[in-house]
Amino acid sequence: MGFIKTKIKSFFAYKSDREVQNKELLDFAIGVAGQNQAYNIVSSWLMYFCTDLIGIDALLIGTVLGVMRIWDAFNDPIVGTIVDRHVFKNGEKLRPFLKIMALPVGILTAMMFVDYGFLPEPWTGVYLIVVYFLWDFLYSFQDLSMWGMTSMISTHSSERARAAQFGRIGAMVGGWIPGLIPLMIENLPKFGISEMTIFTVLGIAMGIGGMSLSMFTAKTKERAPVYKPEGKFSDSIKLIFQNKIAMALVIAAILSNFTLSLQDVYFFKYMVSVNIFGLTIEGLNVKFIYGIIVGLPGSAAMFVATWIAKKLGGMKRTLIIATILNIVIRVISYFIGYEGWRIFIVMIVMGIGGIPNGLNGIATTTIWGDSIDYMEWKTGHRNEGTVFALQNLVAKIGTGISTFTTGLALKIMDYDPDVADAMVDYVPSETFFKLAWPLFILTPALGQLFYLIPLLTIKYTEKQKKEIERELKIRREAAAIEERIETEATILDIDIY
Repeated sequence: MGFIKTKIKSFFAYKSDREVQNKELLDFAIGVAGQNQAYNIVSSWLMYFCTDLIGIDALLIGTVLGVMRIWDAFNDPIVGTIVDRHVFKNGEKLRPFLKIMALPVGILTAMMFVDYGFLPEPWTGVYLIVVYFLWDFLYSFQDLSMWGMTSMISTHSSERARAAQFGRIGAMVGGWIPGLIPLMIENLPKFGISEMTIFTVLGIAMGIGGMSLSMFTAKTKERAPVYKPEGKFSDSIKLIFQNKIAMALVIAAILSNFTLSLQDVYFFKYMVSVNIFGLTIEGLNVKFIYGIIVGLPGSAAMFVATWIAKKLGGMKRTLIIATILNIVIRVISYFIGYEGWRIFIVMIVMGIGGIPNGLNGIATTTIWGDSIDYMEWKTGHRNEGTVFALQNLVAKIGTGISTFTTGLALKIMDYDPDVADAMVDYVPSETFFKLAWPLFILTPALGQLFYLIPLLTIKYTEKQKKEIERELKIRREAAAIEERIETEATILDIDIY
């Protein structure tokens, strides 16, 4: 106990060599954990909720959600530009949005997981479209502001990397409760609790509760300079296309989703059942075990992410290595197979691949932040809102494409949600059995290959990054001196020109 107390005390102790203290980063991580509860239930379970509980056709809901997400994605750069061109009266740019948008997003999250299946068929779609659109629009302001804080929190790349690290650890923790949903679906109905009740309760708890918790992110400070908006609205949009680093990340993320895909809930629910010494473990319980074994090594690696990245030669190289390893691991897993005990061997292999793979989010967020410094160096403007709107954009386009491809895959596999809803023991089609394993384990490797190609075009080295940081520091100090001279001259009514 003494050792633990010492470590905790050391963690919270003030460190003079750090611009951002651990307590502030912990608050940020807690807020991100809350926000990710709401995000994860929508991104991971809304499709399943609509097909298996509301009874909407798989291809129809895949198309509707896919189109909405892609359409909303293109609104994000507009939202980001609005954020970049607005400065609050207290001189802040992002932090106030973290307070304003949290509860509305939480309420709309809960509204997506109530029973609206009694509505006439056209109106179920209308209800979902309206609620989802409002949720996504408000979420854009909150999410891009939250991740934008990882670049505003400090002017030093090492500190920004720590902010990204804490944030991604928080996001991981926020995914733990959604990770319990398969266990709830598999086991709680045995006690008379319906799946609809499960999702209604979780929608409220993870939506309203999670987004309330997300307001912890508003305890962080903005330390990077906030520039007053200049030029036309269209000029701010054009700046996006001058950011070569960000554009490479955008193209990589979008391309990675252009493969047929199958969500894990469908694979495990209908394809997996393991007998261990006479005890049968059903699919969604196996999915829970799979999530732990595959995710735990990568989760542990996140706590030493900055150290690993330093050893590997920077975040960009870390991301490339993780992507290549992920491709190799999935190909190996495909040939191992999933029948019986083999699924546990796959879990171990995927867990090994998850060690560097767990660093992906931290590395990507850090590179997004570095691209803002690059833009300031190149153009004299910082555009946190627009750049992190791009992160939102690619996430939504990716989710939209993958939602559509999941719906398309289910249709090709002859999956019938109406039959699944009507029958207690639904048996998938022969086509489903034939395609489920390669779509679940192998096609994501093809997506990772598509992701890797644009990533290799980024030429921003660690040496260049340090040189740009040094030059920006000189520029900012010079600008601060000039502003101080102008202010003093105005007070004394002196014409310095």
